[in-house]
Amino acid sequence: MNNLSLKVSSRIVVLDIGMYIFRYVSDTPAHPRNSSLSLHQAPIGKGAVDFFPASGVVRNTLTMPGDCVVVRVKGAQASVLITEYHPEDESATIQLRIDQISTFPSGPKPSEPSPVAPPRTVGLKLNGHIETRGDVAVEDEWLGVPGTPLRLEGFSVDWQDQPKDVNLAYLCRSGKDSEPQIALAGQFVGTRRQAKPITSVAFALTGQRAAHYELSGQAVFGGQPPLDIAADKELSGPNGTEQLVALRLVITPKAAQVSPPASPWSNTATTQIFRKAK
Repeated sequence: MNNLSLKVSSRIVVLDIGMYIFRYVSDTPAHPRNSSLSLHQAPIGKGAVDFFPASGVVRNTLTMPGDCVVVRVKGAQASVLITEYHPEDESATIQLRIDQISTFPSGPKPSEPSPVAPPRTVGLKLNGHIETRGDVAVEDEWLGVPGTPLRLEGFSVDWQDQPKDVNLAYLCRSGKDSEPQIALAGQFVGTRRQAKPITSVAFALTGQRAAHYELSGQAVFGGQPPLDIAADKELSGPNGTEQLVALRLVITPKAAQVSPPASPWSNTATTQIFRKAK
């Protein structure tokens, strides 16, 4: 873009310790075409901030709907500087959504059992690349074979008929100290045809209706018994070097729901934001 005059605006969001997804969303087809939004740690708060961009996101910069960055705040409260760049002739604004990935257990169960049938699981299609077998797709069953040494080198999870206001986030690492690859439902993590193992995985539900669903399943690392998947818990073998060989994931709608309190992240009036426009 030669000789393009830009409008720049900034704001700061203050976050408590936890995990968050910053996502570029759009409710209309006419989203800003030449605009972008970047994320950096701001000097407010004593905590540290780590950024884990999704595939295709460069330098923590969101350029189109669907782009996202997972943000981890650790140690203490910290802040993120959000900077938007718009051409002078662009009137639309970027819609940024911030969802906290809950690390708290669900609320208490009803005191009396409900006389209804167990809820059905949602439809999940797992796609993966398995050593010597190539690309494999399964629905509601194991991706890979427990008890074999064949590496599951990469995978994606497609949520069929995915409802609004809830999403599945997942990550994997290809080494004990490697940076994680992070994605949302439908996106691929890991590798293909690189003989590179996955040594840890984690899964979480996010969004305003995340509390209406339960996440479960198992992951198997080479030579080890299955490990139960729990929301926001990173799983690996005892040495952190064992390779992932099989994966099974289940999402179940909770049968009896009491509406959870509104998330503070859906109401900008309750979020600490400091704005400075240039």
